[in-house]
Amino acid sequence: MHSSFLKIEYYQAGHLDAASTAIARLRKNDIDAIVLRDVYPKDALSKLPDLLTTNAPGFIKTTFPEAFCAYFYGINLNLAEPDLAPYFSAEPDFREKLAALDLGGMPLQHRICSLLSKMDENRPYSAAPGPLGAKHFFTTLRAHLTGGYIPAHFDNEAAMRPTYQHIAKLCEPDIYSFVLCIDQAEKGGALDIYNLTSKDAAAEFRNDDHGGQKKDLSSVEKTSIRLAPGELIILHSSRFLHGVSKVEGDRTRWTVCSFMALAKDGKQAYCWG
Repeated sequence: MHSSFLKIEYYQAGHLDAASTAIARLRKNDIDAIVLRDVYPKDALSKLPDLLTTNAPGFIKTTFPEAFCAYFYGINLNLAEPDLAPYFSAEPDFREKLAALDLGGMPLQHRICSLLSKMDENRPYSAAPGPLGAKHFFTTLRAHLTGGYIPAHFDNEAAMRPTYQHIAKLCEPDIYSFVLCIDQAEKGGALDIYNLTSKDAAAEFRNDDHGGQKKDLSSVEKTSIRLAPGELIILHSSRFLHGVSKVEGDRTRWTVCSFMALAKDGKQAYCWG
C-alpha cells in the first residue's frame, strides 16, 4: 500500500529485530502507521466468525449507536456511562473469556502486548489500571454489519469525555491505536485515513455518536487500508483524521481494537478498549 502523505512501515510479526523503535518513532511523527502481518495465521482465524456471531464464548455485548450498524463484545470506554462501576465490574469476566479464545496461538492480550513491546524499545504494555486495583478493558471485539461504518474523527477528542478522567491522570494525551483484523467484509470496511491532522482540523470533526451530518470529505486526499485476517495496523490516530468505510455484502467485519498511550513516567504504555 503506497500513500503520498502517510508514512507506513511494514513488518512480519515473527521478524521484528528492525522494528524496535517503530512505535517511539510513530509517537514522534517520524512515521504515521505500522502494518504488522501474520500476527495470527489466517487459517486459525477462519472458525472465529461463526463462534463470535453466536457469541459462543459468552462475552458481554454492548452496542454502537444504531446508525452505525455495529456492536461490541466488551465495553468501549468512549461509549461507557460516566459511572464506570459497571464497566470495571464486567472487566474480569471479559478478560477471562478473551484469554480462552482460540486464535491459533498465544492468548490475544499476551500476544499483542508482547509484539507492541518489541516495537517500542521493550516497554511493557498492559491494560490501563483503574481505581482501587480495577483494570480497564484491554480491548473490544467489534462487529460491523452490512452498512456499518465509523465516521471520520480524531482520537485525541476522547480525552474530553468524562470516562477518561482516570486515564488522563496516568497517560500522555497523545493517543495511538491498533486494529487487528479477524475477518474482513466482502467490500468496504476499509480504514480510511485522511490527509488532515488534528492540529489543523480537530474542531471541524468533533465526533457525533448519533451519526449526525459530517463535513464533506470527498475532495480530501485519503489512504484506504483493508486489512487481511491476521494483520494488525498501529495508527497515530490522535493525529490523523480516520474512519471506517461502509461495509457492503453479508459478511461481518470483525476486528479487535484498542487505544494506547505512553504512561506519564515514560517507562510503560497502557491500552484500553
